[in-house]
Amino acid sequence: MVMRRNTTPAWSLVFVTLAALAFGTATAAAQDTEVCRGHSGDTIAACTRVITSPRSTREQVGDAYINRGQHYYELKEDDRGREQFDRAIPLKPRWVEMAYGNRGNAYYAKGEDEKAIDSYDRAIEIDPKYTSALTARGLLYEKAGAIERAKADYEASLAADTIFEDNQWAHDVARKHLDALNSK
Repeated sequence: MVMRRNTTPAWSLVFVTLAALAFGTATAAAQDTEVCRGHSGDTIAACTRVITSPRSTREQVGDAYINRGQHYYELKEDDRGREQFDRAIPLKPRWVEMAYGNRGNAYYAKGEDEKAIDSYDRAIEIDPKYTSALTARGLLYEKAGAIERAKADYEASLAADTIFEDNQWAHDVARKHLDALNSK
């Protein structure tokens, strides 16, 4: 009797298994990235998985820090949010201006106006058309009595557009405050 051996090389089975695992891992990583960016699901945990994954790029990690910071900020955990924005900045992710702008928001929420203005300044240096940073900085200038500086920021915000979700908010608030200042 002749025994037949399996003619499929062992390395090809290993390759197929590793490819299947890698595809599953890549799919899971893509899902975590989408959940991290979103507003539903366990967003903070998804961001943490992106941050700690050895497969994540530097930019993906930076973006995940920004998103995790935003989720903490939305939970009114301003210090934790600011810490995440601080971690994102040295990684220079694609939307680093958002890290500065959101860090400004966290400082703003805590009443640390000078630090907020400094963060907005940095965001605007990177993207002079970052409407929400312009409007938020205008609000702080108005609060401090620097009316001409506030007006200039509101006007710049109204003249610009960004791709960020809060663009409409920035325009609405800038228009409202500029109109109020001009009617005095």
